[in-house]
Amino acid sequence: MPRIPGLGWYALAGAVFIAGLALGGLLVWRFVAGFEPATTFMAPGVVKLSLTTPGEYILWHEHRTVYKGRTYDVPAQMPDGTRYRVQGPDGEIAIRGNSAMRLEASTEGHEGRSVSVAQFQAAQPGPYVVAVEGDFEPRVMAVGPNRTWPIMKLAGEVSLTVILALGAAIAVGLYGFLRTVVAPGAAGSGEGTQDSLRKLAGLVYGLQAASMLVGVTLFAGVIINYLRREQAAGTWLESHFTWQIRTFWWSLAWGMLGIATAIVLVGVFILIGSGVWFVYRIVRGWIELNEGRPMYV
Repeated sequence: MPRIPGLGWYALAGAVFIAGLALGGLLVWRFVAGFEPATTFMAPGVVKLSLTTPGEYILWHEHRTVYKGRTYDVPAQMPDGTRYRVQGPDGEIAIRGNSAMRLEASTEGHEGRSVSVAQFQAAQPGPYVVAVEGDFEPRVMAVGPNRTWPIMKLAGEVSLTVILALGAAIAVGLYGFLRTVVAPGAAGSGEGTQDSLRKLAGLVYGLQAASMLVGVTLFAGVIINYLRREQAAGTWLESHFTWQIRTFWWSLAWGMLGIATAIVLVGVFILIGSGVWFVYRIVRGWIELNEGRPMYV
């Protein structure tokens, strides 16, 4: 059976991507394993908690649920005059009002529904007492950590991990492909090598253009730039490699600044300006490359 050229590099690219997926899975597993479950109790009533993780906690009204074999289906809004108290290790803790969050879940044919009614901040681990007081029919309450920000953070970390792994895998696979198609030094330091480097520079411009649809190709391109920049040293193509590397780093910097300031109007203009500048760099570089001219950087 004939050996596939570059097979080892392709296998490495696959291993890099699988490792990224495994790392993302590990992050999810650690998050789930460290989940602090909600504590359910009946109100009016009191529940004693031993909290191990500081942070924001939410008091839920489970207005449609099954608890200890009994079905509860009451209005979502708590009765007038309901009082909430939280006692922490250092005394009574201030409670904020309803955050208007809702949850729905189905278990064994039963549709459960919950609505948040109060929030409090647990500044330190230790014993806590949560009380719901008032003159109303018994109903089910639950206390648990606010998982909104941790879930958003986890989603960001997993997405970033997978994107970086995909970009690295693409770069490794392309490098292996280029080693077999455009072998470095195949014609010494003469015209053959420059022709190969010229094709490679054109490929990087293509990867930069493709990054407007598939962002990871931008990272693949700059990795190739750094891998082959030394071979282009002293030739007119070195200026194109430098141009492409600067395009990457400046577009990354402007993009991060635009995202960081997107909450205000100026961030939108930064992102638009950065996009126009990015397209200009690619188009100009591509034209000069096709004309056989260096870039003045």
